[in-house]
Amino acid sequence: MIQEIKPKKPILIAGAVILIISLCVIFPVEYSKASFVSDLKFTYFTLGIAMLILMYAFMGRNTYKGLLFLLCSCIFSIICWFVFLPESELSKSNSKAFELTIAIFSFFENFAKLYMGTVTGIIAGLIFLIVNARLLKDENRYQLFFKRLVSYLIILGVVSFLFAKGGDWIFEISEYVKMKN
Repeated sequence: MIQEIKPKKPILIAGAVILIISLCVIFPVEYSKASFVSDLKFTYFTLGIAMLILMYAFMGRNTYKGLLFLLCSCIFSIICWFVFLPESELSKSNSKAFELTIAIFSFFENFAKLYMGTVTGIIAGLIFLIVNARLLKDENRYQLFFKRLVSYLIILGVVSFLFAKGGDWIFEISEYVKMKN
């Protein structure tokens, strides 16, 4: 009988160290030089690596199931953004003079919905995986399914609302701190 090697603790420590380096070293350096969110390339890359390593440390063989859940969460979130986010009044206009402008605006509006749905799907999926693994326990399968469904929909709703109405959190917090000092 072959024993399976489970190097869970070293992998967990490596993921946590990469996450801390990404948030405490790479992000401040890139943020001081960045003009746009897209300028934070190394921060996103190291956060993605840390996420994958931590998912492997926590989930083991089920990492692929977790990645599949994140993909399904993204798809569901994108669909929700397209269904529930209302169209702007400009895209409903019948003006012939601004048809090109309306078409370009509609394209970018749909691109924004796609982008925000993807981001909120990933974040809601990761938060749900943590909540599901640590908090949701029940003997009855049907009650557990209902608890999981409701908790996922609440998490997705809160994350989507924060992304839609929240604005730039880092800027707001830094301005608040500047006003206090």
